[in-house]
Amino acid sequence: MTSAATAPATRPVYRLLLMKGLSPAEAASLTAFICGLPTSDLHWSLKQLNQLLFLRRMQQTGRFGGADGDRRRTH
Repeated sequence: MTSAATAPATRPVYRLLLMKGLSPAEAASLTAFICGLPTSDLHWSLKQLNQLLFLRRMQQTGRFGGADGDRRRTH
């Protein structure tokens, strides 16, 4: 899996793939693969890919964790 620090910028990769003749769905899926995301039986859009990479980076840097979003206890 590619680490977030070495993951390529998705938009330039996506644009290059479009210019090479891939469809938008193909370009997004290949960009996801290059970024280390699963691609079998999944159909990515560039927006979804960027959102997931953003959330992955937030988790890696400790900005949120598994308990975030849970209801807070008021004892």
